Amino acid sequence: MSTISVERRPPEEVFALLGNELRVEVLRALADAGEEPLSFSALRAAVGERDSGKFNYHLGKLVGTFVRHVEADDEDDGDTEGYELTLAGQQVVGALVAGTYTADGHLDAVAVDDPCPACGARAIHAAFDDDVATLSCHECDEWYNSFGFPPGTLDQYEPEELPAAFDRWMYALFQRITAGFCWTCAGRLTGELKPEGDHPTLAWSCDRCGSVARSSAATPLLFHPAGQGFLYDHGVDPNTTPSWRLLTMDNLDQDADGTGADVTLRLDGEELRGRVDATGKVVSVERSDR
Repeated sequence: MSTISVERRPPEEVFALLGNELRVEVLRALADAGEEPLSFSALRAAVGERDSGKFNYHLGKLVGTFVRHVEADDEDDGDTEGYELTLAGQQVVGALVAGTYTADGHLDAVAVDDPCPACGARAIHAAFDDDVATLSCHECDEWYNSFGFPPGTLDQYEPEELPAAFDRWMYALFQRITAGFCWTCAGRLTGELKPEGDHPTLAWSCDRCGSVARSSAATPLLFHPAGQGFLYDHGVDPNTTPSWRLLTMDNLDQDADGTGADVTLRLDGEELRGRVDATGKVVSVERSDR
């Protein structure tokens, strides 16, 4: 029988390894190299460190946590040992360029020229502050989305492009959530249905890191293969259609009880009906003409 083994190190010990400018430059250089491992000499040249002993010392501190040994072939000096980033190293570099730990961002409200899916007013706005992106209607309290977004990504877009970028990011988050993975730590999620009148919701929580996300009870059906196919068959690409056009008060019904929620999506005279249980799983789907 196979066994699972996970070894954990104190976080203060691991993060202390990054408290040196040369070590961070090593990680960046390996990231810039892409899939090609770098030999010792090529890596030292990439970071511009002339002192071989000093470079070897700091590289050695990273190996085993953020960097791994691999085979490499440096034709210039015959090196056969190379280096590449581990998953931890890739994620650290990703967090640095995303500004997760190093950037602050702000975006004044940007208007979206589309009707609110709840009240119909053309009052949808996107904004960003304190690492949180917000998509909301300024005329009603019915439609509102708020979620973390990497601040270092803001300046890759023009202001008018950010509402769509925020929405695509949210879509990607819920792809991960409905697959059962925490968006913060990749831990297992527990879903819990919250019957709340005409607007039942799901709370997705991670026991490992404490993160909690909330969504409409219809969300699992939208990410179910039957839901994706139903939308696409009616000319709606869920990968590119903004959330505010995807679901409206006119084409969605939700009815919850203590054991789950019945969700009905209507498009072009056809219905997709799904049952979402109390943990957020789709347990039945039926498609038919109205």
